[in-house]
Amino acid sequence: MEMNLKDEFLKVVKGIRDNKPLVLHIANKVTAESCADITLAAGGSPMMIDEIAEADSIVPNVDAVVLNIGTLNERQKFLMLKVAEIANRKQVPVVLDPVGVMASEYRLQFCLKLLNMGYIDIVKGNLSECGALVSGLADSRGIDNTLNLEKDFALRIAKKGTKEFGIVFAVTGAVDYITDGSRAVVLNSGNPLLTDITGSGCMVSALVGACAGVTEDYFVAAALGVVIMCQSAELAANFLEKKDGPGMFKARMMDAVYHVTTKFDVLSLQPNHD
Repeated sequence: MEMNLKDEFLKVVKGIRDNKPLVLHIANKVTAESCADITLAAGGSPMMIDEIAEADSIVPNVDAVVLNIGTLNERQKFLMLKVAEIANRKQVPVVLDPVGVMASEYRLQFCLKLLNMGYIDIVKGNLSECGALVSGLADSRGIDNTLNLEKDFALRIAKKGTKEFGIVFAVTGAVDYITDGSRAVVLNSGNPLLTDITGSGCMVSALVGACAGVTEDYFVAAALGVVIMCQSAELAANFLEKKDGPGMFKARMMDAVYHVTTKFDVLSLQPNHD
């Protein structure tokens, strides 16, 4: 890991612990509690709203916004648009988690609307999700990462997304690719058990949001959010006993995020730079 990136990561982790950024989640109902818990474990302060009338008074006072479309409906669409518009006007960073965006035109067209209006600063999704955003095509295959293509395809998707929308793209999977167009990082870490629990991707977005709440370098925020999750997954797996499985792994993840961000074991990771 290049020393300047290490230094930036250290500053952001310290910033989270010292400042406890307020992260507003317009949440996926399935994973809202997990996102709140992991934000707290990292040192941030999570907040959820479900009423559009609160947006004008709350959004200007938060440090970051995370929009998760996992359980999208018409009411939530209006809320997300309102929150994103205010956040953009007040220069509050907005992270989009396009959960299952490839599953329907309904999800896809809404995410493209947010992107084309310039409301998003960071996209964090798996290869299928990011591929749908870049191609503008839905394939109705649900939320799993269904693309299994050559090694560098995900990086090309990330670069294309960044070029098209002018923002940071983080494409996650067995290998993670994060780029802002001029810088890129490739991460080969994490643990296979992440695919056996609900909400692992949503929790990554929550961590990215916490990081974005204390730095204006959204490439660093996206990379560090992914790095924290990868390192925490490795640590959580090491906590497990032979009798344990995905359920205990998910519980251990919260402890691991706490340990990683307080002791900064994250520095042991060695990403590759493209």
